[in-house]
Amino acid sequence: MFKDRFSFRRKSSKDEAAEERPPPPPYRNTDPPTLTPSDDPTPSQRSLTTVLASNVPKDRNKSPSAAQDPLGLRVLYNPEGGRKVDIVFVHGLGGTSRLTWSKHKDLDLFWPLKFLPLEPDICQGRIMTFGYNSSFFKANTKNSATVLDFAKDLLYELKYAQDENGGDLDTGHVPIVFLVHSMGGLIIKEAYMQGQYDPEYKRIVEAISAIIFLSTPHRGTNLAETLNRILQVSIISSSKQFISELTTNSSTLQKLNEQFRHIAPKLDIVSFYETQMTSIGMNKNKIMVLERDSSVLGYPGEISKALDADHHGVCKYDSPEDPLYVTVRNVLKSLVSKFPPPGTLNPAVASKYEDLREVENLLAVSEPPDTDYVFFRDRWAPNTCDWILDEKAFVEWMQSEAAASRVLWLYGPAASGKSVLSSYIINHLAELGLPCQYFFVRYLDQGKRSMATLLRSLAFQIAQSLPTFREGIRRLVVEATKLNNADAQTTWNRVFKSVLFKLRSDVPLYWVIDGLEESDDPRILVRLLADVEHSSVPIRILIVSRRTQGLVSSFQRLSRGVQLDIIPYESNPGDIKRFVDEELDVSGDADFRVFIVEQILERARGNFLWTSLAVKRINDCHTRADVKTALQQLPAGMEALYDRMASTVAALQQHEDKHLASTILSWVTCALRLLTLEELSLVLEKDESKPLDLQRSVGDLCGGFVVLDNDGNIAMVHQTAREYLISGVSRPYTIDLTAAHEQLFMRCMDCLRDFGLRSKINRRQAPKFLHYAATSWFYHLSQSSAESQQILATLKFFLGSPSVLTWVQALAQADRLRTLVLASTHLTNFAARLKRNKQDHNSTQHTKFLELWSTDLVKIVGKFGSNLVRNPESIYKLIPPFCPTESAVYQQFGKKESNSLKVTGHSESDWDDSLARLSFGSDVHATAIKAAGGRIAVMSPSGTIIVYYASTCEESRRIKHGERVLKSHLNLSGTLLVTYGYLTTKVWDLKTGRCVCSAPNPPDRPRPHTIIMTTEDRSILVGTDDRKIRYLSLTDSTPCWVIIADIDEQALEGTIVGSPICMALNPDGTNVALGYRGHPLSVWELEGPELVGHCLRVLDDSTRTHASHAWGEIVHVTWHPYNGEVIGLYREGVVFRWHPYHDETQEIRTGANFISVSQDAKCLATGDPNGIVKLYDLADFCLVYQFAAQDPVFDLCFAPDSRRLYDVRGSYANVWEPAALLRLSEETDSSNSSSTHEGNTVLHMSGKIDPVMALASTPVGNVFCSGTESGVISVTEPDRNASMEIRKSQSFMSIEHIAWSGDGKCVGFTDLSGRVFVRLARASDMEVGGWAKEANIEIAMNRGQGHVSQLLFHPTLDRLLIYSASNFSVVSLPSGQIIDSHDIEGAGRDLKWLNHPRCEDTLLAIGPGVLHVWSWVRLRCTAHMRFPLANKDRLGSIPQNRTASIINLWETRERVDRVLVTTNKTHVLVQTSLPGDQGQKQKAVLVFDASKIPTATDTETSSESSSPAPSPALNKDAEQLTPLTLPPDLVSQVETPLSFLSRDRLVFLDSNFWVCSWRLPLASTFTSTRSASIPNITASTEAPRRPSVPGSLDGGTAEIKRHFFLPGDWISPDTVALCTVMADGAVVCPRGGRVAVVRCTGLRG
Repeated sequence: MFKDRFSFRRKSSKDEAAEERPPPPPYRNTDPPTLTPSDDPTPSQRSLTTVLASNVPKDRNKSPSAAQDPLGLRVLYNPEGGRKVDIVFVHGLGGTSRLTWSKHKDLDLFWPLKFLPLEPDICQGRIMTFGYNSSFFKANTKNSATVLDFAKDLLYELKYAQDENGGDLDTGHVPIVFLVHSMGGLIIKEAYMQGQYDPEYKRIVEAISAIIFLSTPHRGTNLAETLNRILQVSIISSSKQFISELTTNSSTLQKLNEQFRHIAPKLDIVSFYETQMTSIGMNKNKIMVLERDSSVLGYPGEISKALDADHHGVCKYDSPEDPLYVTVRNVLKSLVSKFPPPGTLNPAVASKYEDLREVENLLAVSEPPDTDYVFFRDRWAPNTCDWILDEKAFVEWMQSEAAASRVLWLYGPAASGKSVLSSYIINHLAELGLPCQYFFVRYLDQGKRSMATLLRSLAFQIAQSLPTFREGIRRLVVEATKLNNADAQTTWNRVFKSVLFKLRSDVPLYWVIDGLEESDDPRILVRLLADVEHSSVPIRILIVSRRTQGLVSSFQRLSRGVQLDIIPYESNPGDIKRFVDEELDVSGDADFRVFIVEQILERARGNFLWTSLAVKRINDCHTRADVKTALQQLPAGMEALYDRMASTVAALQQHEDKHLASTILSWVTCALRLLTLEELSLVLEKDESKPLDLQRSVGDLCGGFVVLDNDGNIAMVHQTAREYLISGVSRPYTIDLTAAHEQLFMRCMDCLRDFGLRSKINRRQAPKFLHYAATSWFYHLSQSSAESQQILATLKFFLGSPSVLTWVQALAQADRLRTLVLASTHLTNFAARLKRNKQDHNSTQHTKFLELWSTDLVKIVGKFGSNLVRNPESIYKLIPPFCPTESAVYQQFGKKESNSLKVTGHSESDWDDSLARLSFGSDVHATAIKAAGGRIAVMSPSGTIIVYYASTCEESRRIKHGERVLKSHLNLSGTLLVTYGYLTTKVWDLKTGRCVCSAPNPPDRPRPHTIIMTTEDRSILVGTDDRKIRYLSLTDSTPCWVIIADIDEQALEGTIVGSPICMALNPDGTNVALGYRGHPLSVWELEGPELVGHCLRVLDDSTRTHASHAWGEIVHVTWHPYNGEVIGLYREGVVFRWHPYHDETQEIRTGANFISVSQDAKCLATGDPNGIVKLYDLADFCLVYQFAAQDPVFDLCFAPDSRRLYDVRGSYANVWEPAALLRLSEETDSSNSSSTHEGNTVLHMSGKIDPVMALASTPVGNVFCSGTESGVISVTEPDRNASMEIRKSQSFMSIEHIAWSGDGKCVGFTDLSGRVFVRLARASDMEVGGWAKEANIEIAMNRGQGHVSQLLFHPTLDRLLIYSASNFSVVSLPSGQIIDSHDIEGAGRDLKWLNHPRCEDTLLAIGPGVLHVWSWVRLRCTAHMRFPLANKDRLGSIPQNRTASIINLWETRERVDRVLVTTNKTHVLVQTSLPGDQGQKQKAVLVFDASKIPTATDTETSSESSSPAPSPALNKDAEQLTPLTLPPDLVSQVETPLSFLSRDRLVFLDSNFWVCSWRLPLASTFTSTRSASIPNITASTEAPRRPSVPGSLDGGTAEIKRHFFLPGDWISPDTVALCTVMADGAVVCPRGGRVAVVRCTGLRG
């Protein structure tokens, strides 16, 4: 469409020089020397030569011979002071780098050098030529080079060519403009395509900004004839390879054009075409080498212009005054003038491309709309369609100066040329420079008949030309909005109403929408267009379609609020005649031609399709008799013509021909999208009637119903042809849709079950048809008969074989996992049909099998999706073992992997709907939950708000309002939180946790019922129980409340108006709904305010009371996100929906006490006091799914993408992801969801969960101990599948911490009360049965000392260290007596304690940047050692009043998270973390040599000065302990260290929650690095140079082994914190109140 220009940041030439230069391509001809134009200028050019003497390379050969023209990239002119653009000339077939551009082969007329450098603006560009060996004058010369070879050569030269001094040309740092002639245009298109996929040329390709084509043969339709003419012009005596490949098969150019059109919108394109015939041969015969249609691409916004010259003359000029030169120069100058001067950069322009890419990903735009535009534009005949420019309604629509939006509906009969007319109008608007967006609805492509796809395409086109809109769309990314599967209504409201309509612009946008009647539901768009009257941006919308009764009614309703004009179109007779005159190619006298034209026009009846088919038939005739026969056989009208075409197919004599024709027609009729010729060829490979030449077979056997479009797609000639073939009435030939879909399903299955498909995918050699088969087989299944035994057997075989895993791998590799959800829906529907049709035992088994897979597909996406996309191969061996034991995936594939990966301990036999659980702690009782952007906020009335990251469920921060909070609200992006307290209202920045605004509440303390934030988060609207709406500006220095609406509610007969119980502001803050007790719900417009209406409840026997009118009590009310409906809840649990303007009401009894509506408006969720959550389809109030958990529901809300549901139940919240919700979110505008609801309404119970709060495994043996929230302590031995409860708290005190002794004979644990317990094993019996309950030691600690955070046993088991926030004590064992105790301040409150690896009587306490050495015997700190902090900026600013010699390391926010010791006790690993600005932790890992850490004995001499507790301040001269340098690649991947196994193998979790291992090098390979002073303490984090230096642990990511990843529903902050590894390598992880054990062969031994 409209072209974009970008500027690129300049890179140093030294950087380029450092790059390794690869060898040149083998086909490059390096024979000719470098030549430049003559040094002897003509008088007219002498001044130019003088001016450019220092800039033009010196000539080495002055011969004008074409054979000696330089090859490769050569600089002609380089401006002084830097260049703003590179201009590159590429010659054509048979041309050379100089003579192609020189008139009469006179190098004085070599205009790129002689003329252009004198031109303003252009003289600021560097001018170069590219030459390649396209000579044809040596008949015996063998040249196997292809266009692709020349293109690769061009790319190579652009990157690696040097100037005459050996310096790099440094291309790619400024924009590049190509000026190309003839076949040179094909070469630059191919080079631009190839560079898109090669990172080596990324910078160069991104710099290409414009292409000027001079007579380039773009079209492949008549390619052979075109190239033969070019060969004649070039006087070729022997064919070359690059000619042969283009003349023998036009698919070469078709493929090039198909690929190039996708990326062409990034470029400015100018196409010049010749208008004179070219002399050829010795006889000087003249032919038109290239017609206009072949020289013009036909893209929107493309500039095309005729040149009064032949094929040779379009690129050669007489002088700077030559009109042809002036025309080309002006275009080039216009392009160059738009680039910034040398040395300047425009960051906004430079980043535009990245912004568009981000918008493109958000909107999920799969292909540009110009595919169809070009298709129809190619069918336009010159001088047709221009009548529309004189139509009064069209002129007013286009030129109206009124700011209001308006709609123009142009309707006409089928096949009357409407789409060609649309392409003409689009081109007309683009040539005028008007911002035009367009879309062609095509029924034959499922994606192109979706209204959501149409709207996303329009939005992306607008974003390309409207920066303010582009920025508004990018904000949706921050708000975590996902539009890739959103329906039309969601897309319209989120993108157009919320962003576009609120922009300020006087320049109208022009939308052209063609073929609306072919969409899934045309009325959806017309209904949405009623909102354009509220748009601040004027929008002119042209809709072109057939006239249907549904559209007539829809447009009548639209005209009530929007200016609507209508143009009835019956085709233009003049256009049809001009079309026939243009396309008819029949020899003979004028009278005979007139006769043919009259006959065609008489029978055409205004039908362009009939006319084009008739002209094609006549053009195929060779004699006058043939023409007359054809005219007699051509029936009048499309119906009769289709009958004739169908009879041709039915009359095929050969069975193979008829079968092939039927197969092709079935695919074209029933396929979800257009198939390419190559895809259909692959489909027919195994067919009994496989054609030798499919393109020919399509033309010969399909009766004219099927055509091959410009992009090589097999397409129906017209939608009416498809309607004819599937009409079902008596026809000469029809298509059985059910049989056709079954055939397509079987072919898809053949592709997916292909032997060796997995290896082909891994080698990136997947068949072209795989994409269609993988994304469409289930659709064809849904259209097949459920009674077909063949279909059922094939489906069962596919789902029961590894092929189903290969299918999942293919989708994951293409990032198309949402396809699994769609497949799940169709499988569910098919199973339901199967159940209805058959009731026998086999049918029940089949149904159960399909239902299992239907559930599995959805759950795979939810629980494994992110890791599956990153590692598609994981579907084979890593995912199945983690699936529930009763799932189809586990039964078929998980069991087989038990030898290499086995999961035990978790109790689920079926999938769990719970994704995570958020525990708040005993001091927080939450009653409200909100989700927006990437955050979840949970509110407690006490004033505490806990914020979580939605992606990981990790707590981000806790906000204290400082008083009781009555209401809270999150903005759409999840970055701002509003808390309305008793006295004040505050706004919090959730990135920093700071209060950014605070305002006192109104003095009468009204209670808030509803809060919203206005556009761009500049103000707050609050509705309170005094029926007032108040406004608070966040931009004022002293914000205060302003009343903007005071609702004066009047009592109705039999009602009393009191304070509202609930209120809700609609999303745009224009209306408010108020719910009362004993008074009907009312809706008011805030402007005025003005009453809209009351919801008068419809009463029945279940709701009627003794009163004649009972209004009920409304306890909750909310708004439909988009359509203006109010959704509310009565006290008795009845949910209702009511449209205040249409006064339409619907009710359903649910028993709920809370409701929530999803953002995509597809789902209603209810929660009740019994803990039951129900999901309803909001469209019809149909119950979709229900599940239950313990404890009543206090509040619930949906995630922004509507795929998750959050509920809060007091001390915790649940994150749910039921399969039904994912299916519902994937439903399209036209899908019928009722069938998916069948069988899903059974109540799914979630058992009571007693979360695991503490977990520890023995250092030796394979036993672990776990403690729960209710105070249950269990010891488990997984190998024996034995577990024993060793204590259960009678007071249900949560277990806080568990620790084992070094020999595994003792376990200690502490609960919430502060009591410490120790259990001992009998003698050395390590089995679970050997634990003695009577061997019980209980130690009561002082509660005032805080929670116990760590227990540590002395190696001899005679003492126990108990560490809390303010105290640490040593207890004698087994007496349990405290023998020493110390209070802690400041420095000691964040320590990790461990026994010294080399000395049993030495304790080590590690904190941020400091290590304390303690004596177990004297319980005194004998030494302090300092070590560098690993994270940057960790010290912050040091107060100025602090002396320079003292640095308080405890002022840093860095904390020590984990400390591990290697099994051979040679090294100590320390992980530290530093909270980032947005709450995320920056983590680092340090490794210390244990031999460098002093013992208490070593430092005994300083015991006199030893301190009883760690010192908060350290002298900077204190001894320093320098960590060993780890490989940077390793440090960046370690998220959570878990344990050390034998052979010094570190087991850790990476950032994607993979369990990984890395082996430390041998101790002899490293030593400590030099000491680093405090100012240089970041040195330890610098990357080591290769080869490794002393003090480094060499190794990197190549030595890291990834074993398996944790499923998504296992991951939570609590889970990760408790995850550990047993001595045999088994990973132990809490899961749903149980402990899962994962054994992997890679971690054993």
